[in-house]
Amino acid sequence: MRIIGLYLAAGNSRRTGPGVHKLCLPIQNTPLGSIALNTALASNLSDVIVIANETPWLLRSLRMDRLHILSCKNAFLGQSYSLRCGVEKAESMNADGVVVMLADQPFITTRLLNEIINCYRINQELHYAAAGYQGIPRPPVLFSKKLFPVLKELKGDKGARSIFSASLFQGKIIPYDNADLFYDVDTWVDYDAVKERWT
Repeated sequence: MRIIGLYLAAGNSRRTGPGVHKLCLPIQNTPLGSIALNTALASNLSDVIVIANETPWLLRSLRMDRLHILSCKNAFLGQSYSLRCGVEKAESMNADGVVVMLADQPFITTRLLNEIINCYRINQELHYAAAGYQGIPRPPVLFSKKLFPVLKELKGDKGARSIFSASLFQGKIIPYDNADLFYDVDTWVDYDAVKERWT
C-alpha cells in the first residue's frame, strides 16, 4: 500500500510579520519547517511531497530519496489550493492515500503518523483516519484515494474540515491526550512557547 505525505508549507506567514518566513525560525539550530518533515521521512510514509514555493528552511541533510518538492502558484488563495496540488501529484504517483501534514507542527511524532497509517491499513473501507484531541480531528489526517475527487473540489482556506462533518464519509478519529502534539506556530507568542517546550 502506497501512502504519501502531503507536507503543506506554502503559507505566507502573515502573522509573524513582513519579511519573516516562520519556517526558517530556529528551534535548537534546526529550522522550524524541517522538524516535522524529518519526522515524516522517518515514518512509514512511502514518499513525502512538500508543497512550497520557497524552501530556504529545507535542510539538505534530510533524506532526499523520498522527498519531492512541488510548487503551487495558487497557494496564496488558501490552503485548499496547496492541498489540490499535492493530491494531483500523489495521484500521478499511484497513491492509495495521503497523509496531510502542516509544516508548522514541530511536535508531531513518527509514532502518531504510523498509528494513523496502520489504522487505515487495517480498515481500508475508511474514507479517512485522523488524529484527534478532545474529540476534534486535527492534522495529520490520512485521506483514502476514494476522497481524492472531493479534496480537489475544496475551495478557500478551510482545507478539508468539511469532510469530517459529512455523514456519507466513514472515518476514524484516533484520540490523543497530549495537546502539544498538535501545537502549531502562527505567531511570535507561539514560537516562544515552542522554544520553551523544546528545552
